[in-house]
Amino acid sequence: MHLVVAARTAPNRAVRFGGEHDDLDSRGRRDAAALASRLPRAGRVIAGPERSVTQTARLACGLFGVDPRLASLDVGRWRSTAPESVDPAQLGAWFGDPLWSGHGGESVGAFVGRIRGVLAALAAGGPATLVVAGPVAQAVLCEDAASFFAAEVCPGGLYTVTL
Repeated sequence: MHLVVAARTAPNRAVRFGGEHDDLDSRGRRDAAALASRLPRAGRVIAGPERSVTQTARLACGLFGVDPRLASLDVGRWRSTAPESVDPAQLGAWFGDPLWSGHGGESVGAFVGRIRGVLAALAAGGPATLVVAGPVAQAVLCEDAASFFAAEVCPGGLYTVTL
């Protein structure tokens, strides 16, 4: 399975929670278009529902389907907020406890579990390329919810996942 991370948005560059819901910036559009020549063509192309994700899929892959189950981590009231604007104790709790959801959204543990379940269902359908938001790629690539933040992904990155 191939995994494409949505290309860059202005909020990605500025480091804001939920930047995947915005449009690609000019560099993001260039990076997504450049992916088209590097992307192996095998099986279905399935994208998450966020705006930057579908824009990346369109530029990199052409035809694709959207699966809302591949939605990014719901960060609740932190969406569009810079990390330095969040209470440091809450931010520490979020980074330290995969079950914490004090922002009113989804815990990292629930999110990783959700994405792993979707991944298993999609893998049963045969070869696929998934185009997803950065947090979804982290959920796919991490060992478990406790190591979610250690999984580094790059906007516009291409990864191969063996299930």
